[in-house]
Amino acid sequence: MEIIAYECTQCGSTEYQQVGAKRVRCAFCGSLFQVLSDEPSVVIRNGAQVEFGKTAHVEIRGDLEIEDSAKVNIDGKVTVLKNGKQREFKLKLIKEKD
Repeated sequence: MEIIAYECTQCGSTEYQQVGAKRVRCAFCGSLFQVLSDEPSVVIRNGAQVEFGKTAHVEIRGDLEIEDSAKVNIDGKVTVLKNGKQREFKLKLIKEKD
């Protein structure tokens, strides 16, 4: 996910660190934001077991995140499509830095 210049509502900084598929943290004050977007995303969470069989033909438009302890087996075809255009998004504050 490409983060474009967006001003932190807590401190005014425009620098962020990505911390998840749709979460960023302000690099200055540490406030956590959720990235709001119309583009779909797929997140396979810890503990999930997902199998795409050999006849699978899956197309994901947007983001794909597979967390570390998720088990994913792909025998068929899985394509993740991301267009080269800059995506529009908004940030929603999840938690201010304590």
